[in-house]
Amino acid sequence: MDAPAQITRPRQAWLWVVGGFLFQALPAAIREEALPVALKNIGISNTRITQVVAILGLAVAVKILWAPLMPLTGPTRRFILIAQAGLLLALLGLAALVGQASQSTVLILGTLTLVSVLSAGHDYALDGYFVSSLDDQGRAKHSGLLSFASKTGQVIAGPGLIWWAGHQMNQNVSASDAWQAALLLAIGVGALAWVANQYAFRREPAMAIPTATFGDRFAGMLGALRDMVRDPRFPALLGLIFFYRASEIHMARVLPLFAISTAAEGGLALGNETYAVLRIPTAILGLALGGLFGSFVVTQRGLAKSLLPLGLLMHLPLLGIAWLAANPQVSLPTISVLFFIEYFAYGAGVCALLLAMMKMAAGEEAATRYALLSTIALVASYLPGLWAGSLAQQLGYAHYFLFALTLAIPGLLAAYWGRRAFTDG
Repeated sequence: MDAPAQITRPRQAWLWVVGGFLFQALPAAIREEALPVALKNIGISNTRITQVVAILGLAVAVKILWAPLMPLTGPTRRFILIAQAGLLLALLGLAALVGQASQSTVLILGTLTLVSVLSAGHDYALDGYFVSSLDDQGRAKHSGLLSFASKTGQVIAGPGLIWWAGHQMNQNVSASDAWQAALLLAIGVGALAWVANQYAFRREPAMAIPTATFGDRFAGMLGALRDMVRDPRFPALLGLIFFYRASEIHMARVLPLFAISTAAEGGLALGNETYAVLRIPTAILGLALGGLFGSFVVTQRGLAKSLLPLGLLMHLPLLGIAWLAANPQVSLPTISVLFFIEYFAYGAGVCALLLAMMKMAAGEEAATRYALLSTIALVASYLPGLWAGSLAQQLGYAHYFLFALTLAIPGLLAAYWGRRAFTDG
């Protein structure tokens, strides 16, 4: 990764952490939450919805291929800003396509795929810069801000866009115009984050421009990946990536569909606006406080001693979600409390997983090493979407969430294994 030179101006890492990771969350939230609701609104089945989202998400797994290409643009920070500008243009093109009277499904899906590929490069560069430019203490210190910014971006581009589109449609605005306006709102937020990143990056340490050739970078990438796979901690981390949050992943793929499904389908029948209004405050408060809490716990106890208790905390709220699926006719305040607890616990638990990945990736070729780990994490996150919707339709929401709850067992075993592997010393 780039080697820092002497800092000439006060560093403001908090600003690019907030701006960068908020921006990073926008395309992902559009893909993962706004898109499923939009498809559900027009009558697409749960099976097809989760499959489309899974395929688009797996396209982000190409991020590891950006490793030898990124240095061609110069310093890492320049690549991040270029990628953000490209994503803003791609989202603008998507908004234009959605607003057309005669929409082209092929062009829309193609643009969504382009957004996924571009966001893969952006994620690779930003994650790598976070890992390589901050030490262990610095990463722990800023991990709460990272989680807050990332989840806030998800709220804005997820339930935020859902609410705005639903509100517009309730005012007799056509669905295409409503979703176009929602996308333009997300683009505006992204543009503000891009400006903040421009300012913050100018106050970062000066970086040497990479001079290695493409071949050298490719060989270095393979060497870094080979060394990491041979790391004795790698099997334990692999277990954490695939099982630590498996219950949460399966729940998250179906929860939005459950929330807006009709009572006849076994859902909460909230409607777009009500669902979004419930999600926005509970997600902002829950994820922000959960991320800060998880960061505090890891800072105080160390990563190894935090994995198991935070893993327990992350899995417990699924009991409430399973109960809710079995008793969907409850009050909105009850649903809100359950949503808040789920977000808080997830924010705390995933903080430990991210720090475990960053701890193992730290060192030479940190960006490449973290890209491999985050690619594996993406596969683990999106792969269940290929069967989640179909399984939910076959089992019903209540039984599906009970199935997701059983995945807590391998998750906690992975946390115990990870505790032994990531001893702090």
